[in-house]
Amino acid sequence: MSDNTPASPDSAPEPEDQNVLPSGARIENTAADDPDAPKKVSRRGLLTGVGIGAAVVLAGGLGGWAFIASQPKKTANGLAVTTSWADKEIKITSPSGVCEAPLVVAYEKGFFDKAGLNVKLLKTGDGENVVEAVGSGKYTASNGIFFNYLDPIYNGTPVKLSGGLHYGCLDLYVKSDGDITKVADLKGKKIGVTSLQGSSTNFFSLDLLDAGINSSPEAKQVEWVVITDQTLLPQALKDGKVDAIATAGGFLPIIQAVKDGWATEISNNRNLSKNADEPCCAVVLNNTFVSQDPVTAAKLVTAWAQGSRWAGANLEATAELESGKYVAGKPEEILPVLKTLTFRPSPKNLHKVLEPGIEKYIKTGFLPKSTNAKALADKAFVDLGLNF
Repeated sequence: MSDNTPASPDSAPEPEDQNVLPSGARIENTAADDPDAPKKVSRRGLLTGVGIGAAVVLAGGLGGWAFIASQPKKTANGLAVTTSWADKEIKITSPSGVCEAPLVVAYEKGFFDKAGLNVKLLKTGDGENVVEAVGSGKYTASNGIFFNYLDPIYNGTPVKLSGGLHYGCLDLYVKSDGDITKVADLKGKKIGVTSLQGSSTNFFSLDLLDAGINSSPEAKQVEWVVITDQTLLPQALKDGKVDAIATAGGFLPIIQAVKDGWATEISNNRNLSKNADEPCCAVVLNNTFVSQDPVTAAKLVTAWAQGSRWAGANLEATAELESGKYVAGKPEEILPVLKTLTFRPSPKNLHKVLEPGIEKYIKTGFLPKSTNAKALADKAFVDLGLNF
């Protein structure tokens, strides 16, 4: 787990497409599976850059068209395109929270456009089951903590995970003047959450497990109190209606409560929990999209990750991008929330923690005891050959 220090601005991705020269020639990786490897100009890219007519001449006329490829047909690890999505509209759930900064940046800074993707952001309906909607193809992609998708995938929802986006957006708070100072003190207590299937419920169930507490509602060792409007959670804690609250997405009112001294954070997925190596947000993809065109899927995940890196290196500018259009708050209100996040996108890291994360999650009771962790991890994750 890295610290929470934003990356140096020097490490931020440039807004220009570094793979295309002014001529239009495309630069290809020397190592096909490593997007950060030194680049070279490919013959195919050069021919594409000088134009079709010139390409035919350079290739000797007859058979020259064989040198021209409109797009790759395989990913770096050999997954093949069966039906191209290169010109199709890719529908993504519209951002609504501060922690969705990677998507906001990728869209607003043109990273999707520069990758040749036709992305459309769509507002979700109130109470809509986004996981099922992505599985049905209503949306091509969305994002969220990977634990939220495990039970639906286990039960057959056709979605895939590929690429963690950041860490640090899940937090557990108690009142400062109470008798609860650590997670183990929550046995027999009430915890306010927005959903029994929500990100914070799923994640902090792992912390409760570590503390010897069975988090399953049936076990009744803790009481999950569902308050669907997250804005009401801090007041519920202050009034004593619950003993703790678990929030998602970075949440300014409770961050302010900590500054004011009446609330204390006892766990998070940033630096306090033993489970903090699990990314809180990951890219989730419709399975038909992935299976038909893994190349376009890889481009989508890469551009999304580029948005994450840029956000981490440009927090103030990211707050400006989110303010008003995506998040109901001023930039100076959004910035403290962004500072609680660690922007470290990585498909490799997500893949690494998925199976052990599932093994532990099974013990919380939110997945059947008979679940095969490796089989579920293999079913949930798609390796698009992205080596970062």
